[in-house]
Amino acid sequence: MSVLNLASDGYFNVLIILVRASIRFGPRERADLLALCGDGAPGINNNHLKSTLLRWSELGLFEAEGDQTVIAEPYRGRLGKDVDKAEARLPAIAREIVLRADNNQRFWEAESNKSADLTRGLSWLLAQDVYTIDTTSHAKIQELESSQIADLSKRMMQNDTRWNGLKAWAAYLGFGRGETFTVDPAVALRDALPDILPSSAPLSARDFLNRTIEMLPVLDQGVYRLMAEEALKDSAWSAPDKSRLSTSLSRAIERLVHTGDIAIEQRADAEDGLQLTGINGRVWRSFTHI
Repeated sequence: MSVLNLASDGYFNVLIILVRASIRFGPRERADLLALCGDGAPGINNNHLKSTLLRWSELGLFEAEGDQTVIAEPYRGRLGKDVDKAEARLPAIAREIVLRADNNQRFWEAESNKSADLTRGLSWLLAQDVYTIDTTSHAKIQELESSQIADLSKRMMQNDTRWNGLKAWAAYLGFGRGETFTVDPAVALRDALPDILPSSAPLSARDFLNRTIEMLPVLDQGVYRLMAEEALKDSAWSAPDKSRLSTSLSRAIERLVHTGDIAIEQRADAEDGLQLTGINGRVWRSFTHI
């Protein structure tokens, strides 16, 4: 099973329903929880409910307490008892679960990989030039992937089902936006800011990047990102210089600067800063602190 196979492993909107029901009605037997979410009702796809609950139990969001199904701690406490607030908090928690090391141990395996298919898909997508990638069809994505990855066993978007799954989950988890889908991790980065920048004290650009990839390892120089990049052919994809950020992370930082969530500065007496990359690979701007 894999997260990107929507038909077999569930949709994020079904996950939302399961979480809301679990919070509103408390611990329930599995069959009761599914029934509260519409299992058995006309027009409801029972398989989606069951497969989503199974998948997110395997990933660690739900667990069994005796004969009852509950949201596992610490997520239960973090989601709280208000269903609307819980729904708003769920993307950040789901993102954290998806990126957990224990859910990505079988990174390149096609089956029974927990969330690794989603993680490696995000890593590959975020490594692309966001200004030139054509996300309008699976055919375009498959063509790009085929040009970059020689090893057939490591190709991720081998059918349109997985591509549609990647777009849906990437948008929900804060790594993209829009109906035509634009690669943009700004929301994911914004959600992680309280842990990356716990105070208003300036942080060096390098420390900022190190803390960012600890929280979001699908971004530049993160452990999952590096694993995905190792599969790319040098003739079809070039890694940015160590001082240059990818177009995807650069876009996210620039958007958060624009909204006032963060501020960046270039100090004349500071060394070892970073550069944002814009259209056509140009240097957007440089910064040493954030």
